[in-house]
Amino acid sequence: MNETLQAIRQRRSIRKFQDTPIPDESRDAIIEAGRLAPSAMNRQERHFTIVQSQSLLADLNRESKAIAATSRNRHISLMAQSENYNIFHHAPLVIVVSGPDRPMVESDCAAAIQNMLIAAQSLGYGSCWVNFALFPFNGPKGGEFLQRLGIPEGYRPYGSLVVGVREDGPTGERVIRGNTVNTIPEDAA
Repeated sequence: MNETLQAIRQRRSIRKFQDTPIPDESRDAIIEAGRLAPSAMNRQERHFTIVQSQSLLADLNRESKAIAATSRNRHISLMAQSENYNIFHHAPLVIVVSGPDRPMVESDCAAAIQNMLIAAQSLGYGSCWVNFALFPFNGPKGGEFLQRLGIPEGYRPYGSLVVGVREDGPTGERVIRGNTVNTIPEDAA
């Protein structure tokens, strides 16, 4: 099977990582995959923030959980209230993807995140898409976190991902559930 399709089939969300740093070459290759993702009208307006500061990650974790704990979504609220839950799963690499606050940019950022998740898998790393990190940007400390993350003015985070050497988690190919494809045949001549 094609290597790219194999990486897509085997990529799983990993939430338990070894305490092993990601080499710069691997990190850079993952970021490049995100930068190569398609974007509307080829604007390429995404911004990638590599977060290595443990104190900043701790603050984002704490603020995210405080806001999420009040969510009407029971599952999110319960996760946020767990003392042991870390939104970044203690991963050694956290990447926040942001872009201008305008139509289509969210899709551009999502395409970049997906490329990076597949790139991480192809390089032998585990990864997980983490939108829990978006909670603080809609709260009272949103501006502070934008500044601390160096996110350009007029931009906002649309998602984040974590990458690391997997310690545990699902393996093998993902099982596709349900009948989610239909075909509209060509019009009869």
